[in-house]
Amino acid sequence: MSDFSKRRPIRIGIYTQKIVTPVFKVRGLMEGKIITHWKQIVGERFAQLALPEKIIFPKGKKGEGTLHLSVTSSSSLLVHYAQGLILEHINTFFGYKAISKLHMNHGFIPPKIEPGKAAPPPLSQEEKKWLDQQIQVITDPDLRSSLENLGKSICQLKT
Repeated sequence: MSDFSKRRPIRIGIYTQKIVTPVFKVRGLMEGKIITHWKQIVGERFAQLALPEKIIFPKGKKGEGTLHLSVTSSSSLLVHYAQGLILEHINTFFGYKAISKLHMNHGFIPPKIEPGKAAPPPLSQEEKKWLDQQIQVITDPDLRSSLENLGKSICQLKT
């Protein structure tokens, strides 16, 4: 490596593209663009319902292929009804009629992972005092603890 590469960070995509390109070619995935840009191609709603598996082109052609999608049984009907819209989005993305058919396979779609929520703000002194007044008559320690936690949650929702 040259001294230039030692001083500056290098994009990892340069090296990973060399590794994944042969795998994508075997599966007919157009250099992986359909996988890496799936959410932008079909939109958030359809990206949660279906995932591209592979593309099969007719012999000697680079267009009018069949895209194999992995869908859940509950989403297959919606994807089937929206087939024309999905094909239009895909072909618009590539700029030519790359895909002419969709083939759906029932499979597992991983759930969307949501980022963790920020911790709620702590209770003010006034809220703590009010909450203590409300639960001071409760003698059972378990019930008192549960009601205190409930009261804290309710107070934090208001803010």
